[in-house]
Amino acid sequence: MKVISKILILSLLISYTAISQTLPQAISKINTEGFQKSEVMSLITDLSDVYAPRLTGTNQYFTAAEWAKKTMENWDVDKVYFENYCDDCMGWEVNSFNVEMTEPAYMKIQAYPYAWTESSNGVQIGDLVSIENHTDLEAIKKQWSGKLKGKTILMGSAPEQNMLFDALSKRFTDDQIEEAKKSIVPVPSSPLGSSAGDMDLIEDLEVIFESFMRKDDAFFAFLKAEGALSILGTTPFFPGIIHPSGTYNFKKSHVKSIPYFAISPENFGKLKRLITREINPKIKFHLDSELYLKPENNVNIIAEITGSDPKLKDEVVMIGAHFDSWHSASGATDNGAGSAVMMEVMRIIKSSGLKPKRTIRMVLWGGEEQGYLGSMAYAEKHYGKVKETTRKKEVEKISAYINMDNGAGQMRGIYLQGNEAVRPIFEDMLAPYTYLDVNNLTIQNTNFTDHDVFDYYKIPGFQIIQDPLNYSTVTHHTNLDALEYVPERDMKINATVIAALVYQISERDSRLPREE
Repeated sequence: MKVISKILILSLLISYTAISQTLPQAISKINTEGFQKSEVMSLITDLSDVYAPRLTGTNQYFTAAEWAKKTMENWDVDKVYFENYCDDCMGWEVNSFNVEMTEPAYMKIQAYPYAWTESSNGVQIGDLVSIENHTDLEAIKKQWSGKLKGKTILMGSAPEQNMLFDALSKRFTDDQIEEAKKSIVPVPSSPLGSSAGDMDLIEDLEVIFESFMRKDDAFFAFLKAEGALSILGTTPFFPGIIHPSGTYNFKKSHVKSIPYFAISPENFGKLKRLITREINPKIKFHLDSELYLKPENNVNIIAEITGSDPKLKDEVVMIGAHFDSWHSASGATDNGAGSAVMMEVMRIIKSSGLKPKRTIRMVLWGGEEQGYLGSMAYAEKHYGKVKETTRKKEVEKISAYINMDNGAGQMRGIYLQGNEAVRPIFEDMLAPYTYLDVNNLTIQNTNFTDHDVFDYYKIPGFQIIQDPLNYSTVTHHTNLDALEYVPERDMKINATVIAALVYQISERDSRLPREE
């Protein structure tokens, strides 16, 4: 018995030593590849400067998807393939446009057309009228029926004055991080400014998203029937930032707006003041845009590193980011940054020569901006229909899903989405990176990106906590979503830490625990 005990102890010590050496060696390889041999800025540069914008349904989106596929194939990633997600999502592209005020004095209007709006059929000139509340259609009809032919509509009210005393770019403070870490329920008032909430995915998609997307259809139809020429709107992004996200008429059956432009808040304010003083501006514009339907453009990009363990290789650790962007800029921070980071995670693991036990699957989602189109289609195909209790066996094969979609700021930790059981696991996994301050965990939920879909299917789905930088003040869905706002150090840290996290999840004896 004593001999057996000594042998057992010796075996355990040898096993422990092997394990304790293996993980540090793996982390060292990941760090060398991610920090010293990084390609993440090359990836985001290509995505921003060459393969952008990536509006859902467009030829540019598919060209970018082909680039991503070929890039990962060149890294010898084991499997790279497409899955279609939408048969009736239309492409829309701009060939040229211009908006000017010609009277009472000339002013070049800083503008960009909203997506999926119709062309103008050449240069048009008309008087400008103001309609503040366009949601009360009956009142609008009473006031404006028969009076809008040949008119451009200034839609909405002027933004409040903003003297820009607050910083446009910020990192989370220590106090904010500590307050989030101390949260004990998933849905407190969020100290991180995230959209914390107890979201019901189906209610959100059917009620919030659908009602939001379709809220202007009747108004658009009325203006078209009345013979109005165009619409000018704005969002209070100062100074001078144009924010042309807000039309969601992306399906063939949807009502298409007359030419509709987002303009700068300052230009909007001046036009509104002139109308208030009964000085009627005259607007000259043109919009040459193209609508088309190519279902083959609507693809999720999927890449896999096949697991090495005979028993565990059928289980999957998933990572992802949405690949589509809005159209007025490069989509660098939303969400080229997340896409480049997740591609870099795959490159790091492959180039490091590591052999993860479980399969690692990365998906770059299409159509996220239109209501999780890509991730929802994937989930329904692989996991089961929403609103139904029956689930496919593949659901049980997914250990975790990790998502990045909050700009280009540095990772500061993970939203646990109410899954308290993963806290000690992530604490251990992130411990090697304590010096980078990326190991902050909060029980909070955060919503409105693709990890919500996995959470709905009871798959452990997590979103990365990221420093906000100027995501919500400058770049989110604006004409300034460009490479200039992507910090290299932050991107390297994000890719390397996520690679280490994913690798460690793949090596566990069991899948990550799920919420009760």
